[in-house]
Amino acid sequence: MSNLPEGWELVQLKDIVKFRNGKGHEQHIDNNGKYIVVNSKFISTNGEIKKYSNENLSPLMKGDITLVMSDIPNGRALAKCFLINEDNRYTLNQRICSLQPKKDNNKFLCYKLNRNKYFMKFNDGVSQTNLRKNEVLECPIELPPLSEQKKIAEILSTVDQKIAFVDNQIEETELLKKGLMQKLLTEGIGHSEFKDSELGLIPVGWEVVELLKVCEDNKHAIVDGPFGSNLKTIHFREEGIPVIQSNFVTSGKFNVKEYVYVDEDKFNSEIRSKVVGGDIVMAKIGANCGTSAIVPLEHPVSILSGNSIKISIDRNKASTIFVDFIFKSKYSKNKLVELKSVGAQPAISMPLLKKMKIVKPPLEEQKKIAKILSTTDEKLENLKAKKESFEELKKGLMQKLLTGEVRV
Repeated sequence: MSNLPEGWELVQLKDIVKFRNGKGHEQHIDNNGKYIVVNSKFISTNGEIKKYSNENLSPLMKGDITLVMSDIPNGRALAKCFLINEDNRYTLNQRICSLQPKKDNNKFLCYKLNRNKYFMKFNDGVSQTNLRKNEVLECPIELPPLSEQKKIAEILSTVDQKIAFVDNQIEETELLKKGLMQKLLTEGIGHSEFKDSELGLIPVGWEVVELLKVCEDNKHAIVDGPFGSNLKTIHFREEGIPVIQSNFVTSGKFNVKEYVYVDEDKFNSEIRSKVVGGDIVMAKIGANCGTSAIVPLEHPVSILSGNSIKISIDRNKASTIFVDFIFKSKYSKNKLVELKSVGAQPAISMPLLKKMKIVKPPLEEQKKIAKILSTTDEKLENLKAKKESFEELKKGLMQKLLTGEVRV
């Protein structure tokens, strides 16, 4: 590094750490084990996915930096680091190394080493990457004075704490939403009398109906996109009527990836597959089939792709938001599995979808339930946006602080 910041020095990792390789724990995995096995899955998920062992074959101490040395092509684990935060609790698995700083700040080094560009160059995107000991230890490190290392680590740790706090809020809100959906979509609001139905106990005053009964009164209320040769890449244009594809609803929200278009003549010839704002779109084919989302009201008139389904709800019979929450409920996710046809790719059966049984509370109660669940969804979206802003802040700080562009 020719323009090394004043007071910094360029060293190799071998100059500042003690290296140790892990050992295989595969024969000692025990769900009731005392020790957490630090493997690539544990590190790549930031400690969320754990395996345990009663044998501590390679003990780790508080302050040790663990680093993944082996990963599949273009994987997300290579050179990812995890800082050990407790003595006598973790044991190091094979193909993971432990780096014990001799005198430098371990938090700073962990930030510096995590997915370091030097390590990522060993990934050719074709074959599995297996870092050797000497390759790890030859990693160049631009090292500030110890006092500056500590300040940098404190700043980045503070942002990490903010991210962890928001993560906890997201997790709590998701649990709240899950509980509310279970209760409101089966028990409703303020009911004390219930009756048996083919979907189990439901409040007196609720009905069980086929999905088609709450849809618009026309033959195109539940339709799939143009089949096969009716909509192919040769029909796509750079502008015109946008095509809605199933990957727009992969997360259960309507998120436009990238539009392709058809001209007006093609749109008119496939008018049965027209989509307007407020319709529900569902993925029809593949692992994602059954996932649904509501098209925003401001969205332009569009056409479905062949791998999607449109469901148009009659707003005098049902709340579109309420019906979409039904699709996202545990009951419907299980039911939609039953609606999948058997074949090379799972696909939702259109005749069975139209006959799918759903609960139908009075319209005003549907709207109240939809509002409660939508408010929870809005809170989740706000929290996720907050987390994303903190992650962007951290990314910017790392770029400036770990290179010495900004001094502290």
